[in-house]
Amino acid sequence: MSNSTAEYRLLILLEIQQQNAVRMLEVLQQEYDALKGNDRQAFEQAMDAKLKHINDLEQQELSSQPELEKIIGSPADRRQLEAFIINSKNPQLVAEWRSLHAALKQCHEQNLLNQRILEASQAQVQQALSLLHGKSHEQLSSHTYRDSGKSDHRPAQGQSIAIA
Repeated sequence: MSNSTAEYRLLILLEIQQQNAVRMLEVLQQEYDALKGNDRQAFEQAMDAKLKHINDLEQQELSSQPELEKIIGSPADRRQLEAFIINSKNPQLVAEWRSLHAALKQCHEQNLLNQRILEASQAQVQQALSLLHGKSHEQLSSHTYRDSGKSDHRPAQGQSIAIA
């Protein structure tokens, strides 16, 4: 396969990936809106769309892998693909690669934000359930954060009114 043909085919694959990343970002934004609006039905619809899109992406990755290997000339991992693109010195290919990475970074950041909102919501529900079970505010878990930024739930010492 000639270099220009390989670059053209790779450009098409990257454009498809870019479109998929933009679509995933839209789905993640719908999920965010549903979480912020406390809309369970919209959240479930967004989750269904997200799972379907993830499945579609996995299928597409499996089907494009042989073509990527033909283009690059070896098993295609991210580093080899990036090296091929940079070595091509094709400005359109490099620009599409960077654009794809920017979109993927946005998806990652939006997904992390959605996860934090979901975890905060779950913590509020857990706190409400604990209060309903007779635990006072002081008896509820003490929340600190680990280096990773995740909540570190530590149960406080005490006894439920129902048990006492």
